[in-house]
This record gives sequence, structure tokens and C-alpha cells, in this order.
Amino acid sequence: MRPSPAAKISVGRFLAWVVGQDQRYELVEGEVFAMAGAGSRHDAIVVNLTAAIHAQIKGGPCQTFTGDTYVATSVATRRMPDLGVDCGKPEDESLVADKPALLVEVLSPTTSGFDVTVKLAEYQTLASLDYILFIDTEMPSAHLYRRGDDRSWSNEVFKGLDAALDLPKLGVRPTLAEVYDGLQFRERPRLVEDSNGRDGET
Repeated sequence: MRPSPAAKISVGRFLAWVVGQDQRYELVEGEVFAMAGAGSRHDAIVVNLTAAIHAQIKGGPCQTFTGDTYVATSVATRRMPDLGVDCGKPEDESLVADKPALLVEVLSPTTSGFDVTVKLAEYQTLASLDYILFIDTEMPSAHLYRRGDDRSWSNEVFKGLDAALDLPKLGVRPTLAEVYDGLQFRERPRLVEDSNGRDGET
């Protein structure tokens, strides 16, 4: 992300200003930051995962939300995850999730370091949150953080298209095959031995 020219502003003024803007912005401790654009691969993963989760929770007390919805991580900070699940009762015109239970970030090379450190720490402070999910764009891999009954966080890595992400508190179990539907993966180089016993890369 990069800072916009705007000076520090209140949350109310930011939310009124951001409506109708062509670009996406976050508010971080009163300062406005423009968010980096996402590629087609990132967008395809977001669409796939949104569809998979929505199909499993529709009709229940929770609802999916997209990257146009903000999450309040402090008094003066409004983050914009790629998607999530809200188990509260937001007003129809609200731009902010009421009680987010799941937040998802689809990682990109330019934002992954920030997402898995700064945003993770902010998200873990949210009282309503049960799950934080990071999705890799380059390989079928996901890193899931879950909050236990004792309120502590644990995490697990899922790899391969056969893996399923079990989120029992939401009654949701999307597979990585659903997440990456329609996407191809580049073959990774591997080490092989030549006839002289030396390692080489293919």
C-alpha cells in the first residue's frame, strides 16, 4: 500500500469520502492509504472462495462479505480484508462488518509479508473473530488460524488440492480444489542427480 495525499481524518469522514472512489483505501490510525491493485489470479481465488463459503452458510445467521466491507481493528483503523463472514447484524447501508467471525487474505508477493504480520496481529485482537485464513496464490496452500475455547490462537497449514479447510463454528468446510478451481500451477524446479552424482536443477 502507499499513503494518499489526504491528512489524518476521522472514521466518519473517511467512510463518507470513500464511497464512490475508484480505488480502494484503508484508514490506518487516521491516515488514508491506497491499496495495491490485485491481479486476475487473486480475483479468481476470491470469487471461488466466496462462492464456496456462501453456498454453505446461506440461510443461517451469518453472511459472507466481500472486499468492499471494512473491519474495525482499532478506534481509528479500518481494514479491508479480501472477504469474510459476519455473524452480527450490520445495518443495510453499513460499510463495516458488525461481528466478523472469519477474515480471509489472499496473499500476493507485494503484500504477503504485511498481511501475515501486521494484519494478523490486528485481526487477532477482534473479540468476535474465530478464524483468520491466508491463501497462497502460487501454490495450493492455505494457513488457517483458529481461536480455541480458551481464547488462545492455534494455526495449521493445508497443502494440496485434496485438503479441506474445516471451520466447524461456521459449519463451513471448503476444499482447496474449490478455492483454486480453474487455475493452473507452475511446475517448481526440482533437484536431480546427474550421471556423476552431482545435484542439478530441472
